[in-house]
Amino acid sequence: MSDSEKPRIAPPAIHMLAGVGHNGGPALDDLRAELLFELIGKRKADTALPFKCGAPWTGHASEVELKRLAKLHGRITRRKQSLKELEAERKRIMNRCIKRMRRANGKD
Repeated sequence: MSDSEKPRIAPPAIHMLAGVGHNGGPALDDLRAELLFELIGKRKADTALPFKCGAPWTGHASEVELKRLAKLHGRITRRKQSLKELEAERKRIMNRCIKRMRRANGKD
């Protein structure tokens, strides 16, 4: 096999989902393809819907600005959710440590 005939995609690792991504992946049989579709879900549209929050200033924004606002709003929402999840995990760890500390001091 010459260099030009070598496959450009690395062979998949042991993990079933390895090699699946934007570069394509190994050829999948129907059952694996259906399983991947269930795990990954339907592809979302790349374009964001124009932003409408009901604020009076949005009536003076151009179409390009409204689309940009919609994209930014989505990012902000996702980051807020991510921050909530991180804070909740921190709180769980803190509560476990407090319980250990109390047990070590003979209070519980």
